[in-house]
Amino acid sequence: MQYLCYDIRGIQSFIFRIPKLKYIIGGSALIDCFDRYTIPSLAKELGVELLFAGGGKGTFYCDESKIQSVKSAILAKAGEIGIDIRFGQSSKYDEASKNANELYPFMPKSLNGKPCPVSGLYPVEDGKEHYIVKKRVFMKGEKMFRYYENELFKDVEWPADVAEFKDSEFFHNVKDSDDASDNNGKLGAAVLGKRNRWAVVCMDGNDMGSQMQYKIQELKDGKISEQDMPKWIQKMSSAIDNCSREATRQGIWAVLRAWKGSKDDNGKRGEGSVLPIRPIVVGGDDVSVLCHVSYAMIFVDTVMKVFNEVSKKTPEAWPATGGNITISAGVLYCSVSLPLHSAMGYAEALLASAKTRGRKVKKQAAVDANTPTPESVDWESITNSVITSPADYRQKNLLFMDESSNINKQICLTSRPCTWTEFKEIEKLSNSYKEIPATIRYRVLPAMSKSYGERLAFVAEILKNHPTLANDLAAPCDSGTYDSCFPKPSKWVELEVEGKKRLTTPVIDALSLLEEDSRMQKETV
Repeated sequence: MQYLCYDIRGIQSFIFRIPKLKYIIGGSALIDCFDRYTIPSLAKELGVELLFAGGGKGTFYCDESKIQSVKSAILAKAGEIGIDIRFGQSSKYDEASKNANELYPFMPKSLNGKPCPVSGLYPVEDGKEHYIVKKRVFMKGEKMFRYYENELFKDVEWPADVAEFKDSEFFHNVKDSDDASDNNGKLGAAVLGKRNRWAVVCMDGNDMGSQMQYKIQELKDGKISEQDMPKWIQKMSSAIDNCSREATRQGIWAVLRAWKGSKDDNGKRGEGSVLPIRPIVVGGDDVSVLCHVSYAMIFVDTVMKVFNEVSKKTPEAWPATGGNITISAGVLYCSVSLPLHSAMGYAEALLASAKTRGRKVKKQAAVDANTPTPESVDWESITNSVITSPADYRQKNLLFMDESSNINKQICLTSRPCTWTEFKEIEKLSNSYKEIPATIRYRVLPAMSKSYGERLAFVAEILKNHPTLANDLAAPCDSGTYDSCFPKPSKWVELEVEGKKRLTTPVIDALSLLEEDSRMQKETV
């Protein structure tokens, strides 16, 4: 018996190939439909065992004599939607999945004509939209931009307090223009607060690789048989998909509860009304959504809780982490005009940063290896269209060396990334600053980016009217003492990073959360 693994090459490139939201949604829907419906149908038709399919990947377990027919069938279906496929084959699962390098790129049926007017990608002779591109909007009579409304909530009973939204749709366009015909764009802009901003949220399960390594070691140690491995893969894959989907549903409902009755809720319900959130990817252990800025962290919080709770229902699927798993998040607050492929890439970099933080905390805590990695988050708020990476941005704007005799340490004006527990403390701190005028809040980062003496002067200036913020910003001298007019604050923490002493604070992070709230108070004209 052989494992045959397929892998859709360049999923992100495929999804974001056409830079229009409706087509991006359709590209993601095509891949999910391919995994969720096309592949299982082929397996049933060919009489082979499908262990899992999701997130653009899948694994069959079958006799070697059937391998070629399975490949041919997959390639035929892949060609219908324009995706590139790679295959890996071996009697061992880890070898088949790691060595999926047998590539079959998509080739259009005809190379004659001019580029498709919608995508600019595929040649067409009649000047019309290419048939592959059309499928991102309509396939077999179905609206692909309505895919997740129909698929994610199929046969699902909505909670009574949000049931009024069940016939609404996720936004698929955001453009507050004067074009009277662009009603979808206006509806999308309105439910997002007419600020031309959204939150790009990327989430991914922790410790997934550890589960596979654990089972492979069990196989080597003779604790399980070759026949046990396919059964576990099938169980685990089904369980992780269930975790992601249920957590996403609950996250969406949590957003709707918070948004309901807000200034951005026009009260319309049913067909033609639009919701302030849009799933982009929901499959495997991946969750990506676009969301109203004010409710993104509500979505993240709910997904983290539900994801872990649902995982505990199938403890046998997570042997490496004590019978349950967690999920982490990267959140980017940005303009809707920022190309989505760039925004998504930045959010994924934030996610990677968050996951690294979680692993580091777990290692430093020296807890049992079977303990799940803690949920972690990283976020950033950007207002321009030129972005590099979270690390580059923070290195340039939030980290500097203060060589004054009083300090002589690195100053780091952020505590991101952080565990979710740490984030909740930052959120509390943020709430304590809500009454501080925006004019003061906006001065904090520039003031804290200066020398010790200038920082201290700013703190002294705001001490009388804003003592809490002043105390939180007052940093200790090299001797560990504080100026006598400040009670000892608890917001600066001294660390040693790469052999250098560093003072870090969460105050700027707390203020950054308030910045987005302030931006959402006024509409963009």
